[in-house]
Amino acid sequence: MSEVATPALFNAPTGSKAVPDRRAGAHAVLLIGYLLYTFVGTHPLADTSVGDRVDGSGLDRLVVLSLFLLSLTILWANRRAAMFCALSSAPFLLLVAFSLFSIVWSDYPDLTLRRGALLFLLTVIAMALAIGIKDLRSFHTYLFVGLTAIVAINLLATALAPSLAITDIGVKGLYTQKNVAGIVGMIAVVIGATWIQGADRPRSVYLGLVALVLAAFFLFITRSKTSINLTILALGVNGVFVLAELLGGRFVLFVLFICLMLLAALFSTFAAIDFDLAKAVELVFTDASFTGRDELWAFAHKAASQRPWLGHGYGAFWDVGLVNDPLAKLEPGTWLADVPVGTINQAHNGYLELWLHLGLPATIVATLIVMQGLVSAAWRAIASSGSRQARAMLGGLATLLFLYLFHNFTEATLFMRGSVFFNVIMVALLVVSRADDLLLVRPRRAASRAQFR
Repeated sequence: MSEVATPALFNAPTGSKAVPDRRAGAHAVLLIGYLLYTFVGTHPLADTSVGDRVDGSGLDRLVVLSLFLLSLTILWANRRAAMFCALSSAPFLLLVAFSLFSIVWSDYPDLTLRRGALLFLLTVIAMALAIGIKDLRSFHTYLFVGLTAIVAINLLATALAPSLAITDIGVKGLYTQKNVAGIVGMIAVVIGATWIQGADRPRSVYLGLVALVLAAFFLFITRSKTSINLTILALGVNGVFVLAELLGGRFVLFVLFICLMLLAALFSTFAAIDFDLAKAVELVFTDASFTGRDELWAFAHKAASQRPWLGHGYGAFWDVGLVNDPLAKLEPGTWLADVPVGTINQAHNGYLELWLHLGLPATIVATLIVMQGLVSAAWRAIASSGSRQARAMLGGLATLLFLYLFHNFTEATLFMRGSVFFNVIMVALLVVSRADDLLLVRPRRAASRAQFR
């Protein structure tokens, strides 16, 4: 009986049965809390003012601190695994430490301290989530069910409060803008599609398809062009992992190698033109302004070039108050000067954004960390001897990491604390760092029967 009651998400070690159950319960609570904090937030359907963004939310701090304290109990209970995870994720953790250390040269040390601390706390929470996972398929199921519920909540909120959830340019659901809603829909589609790939029962496939249709519908009504286009790309990337099951790994590895080389060439070209995104867009698209972003990119590039090595300090460029807003002193003549001060709070490019905060070297390191996680997840999804379900989960994480690199060409989420996409990517990177251990785990039969597969 105890084996059936113990979730497969957290395998019970030998010894006392009460302790493993408490550990499993703590991890489940942490995961649910993290999903709610990331995808629902503490102020759904509310628009935050400039002042609120500067001061932060007391409720946000309470929620994050509560999840952090719960995380510490999980990390202590799994301290040996936590130590190995920290070692294998050393570059990631060092970059987080560097973000905190930027208080030394920050333009606004108090903001860097507060926002760097949030990054640190969320990193600890993400590590506890990764450490507590003992079965990748069960974790995949938790994500799939959770995201399906969140999509349903968004659709319900849109139906019940259309004046709050619908804008002239698309549905924003529970969020501050449609682009955030698009990210949520995109992640839900990727997780749903890869979960179906790992399903081994017709009933699970049918239910998965229903959830996938709901997620795709929500994504469509957000009218977020970036997320919709990236989702189409994601389905193509996921098709590579499907081919790995049907045609064998060598051919697919060759395809992935070519894709990664093209991605590396794209990033190298971007770096060669000093991250001038307007110039890069002009090489590919006829509309070099990219819906007016070119002026914002030019402004961000100029500001970043003033602090090329260390940046202005983590979290110390945007949302620094109306008087100190970087756009406040612009002369009339561009649309940036006509926008109310405080409305724009990102460079709409993650690479320029992180350069503004931490400098160009840190931006390159952050990009390489994500690329390394992508390669590691893709390799194990194709070439490992793990179960098909576990490899489907790793394929989903690889797809999200791949999209993350492209997404940051037009949105700013690269190592940006609290953003929906980065909250997911943090967990993905830490899970991938211990993928070899997870692939060796075989869930017990009783626990496997208890899971919805």
